Amino acid sequence: MEYLIAIIALVLMVVFFMLSRKKRIPIHARSRIQSLINHIPSVKDQAKRVLEADKVLHEALKSLGVQGSMAELLRTHGSKLPNEQPVWNAHKLRNRIAHEPQIVVSEREATKATEALLKATRSLL
Repeated sequence: MEYLIAIIALVLMVVFFMLSRKKRIPIHARSRIQSLINHIPSVKDQAKRVLEADKVLHEALKSLGVQGSMAELLRTHGSKLPNEQPVWNAHKLRNRIAHEPQIVVSEREATKATEALLKATRSLL
């Protein structure tokens, strides 16, 4: 009986470990995501840089096998990112850029948003 309890406890520990493991981008997608990350600094337009960084994070999340809009992905998987709130703020800025044609994005805003998005993306690699 004691052995049965020990075996059940061991099985439960293994299951818990497997479920709590951080999901990472598959190896075959990592080089593509990394090349997209490396491209971001070469984008000179600040607003476009934020749009591109948001796309890279979206691509990274999709490579984990999850589908949906970026907002849906952040709602369901944002808590797994090391910087959930800054990523949300960056995504909100991205939405303003995409939907408000007259928006002017400061270099500081763009840098802060881009760094948050890239930090989240790198955490998935």
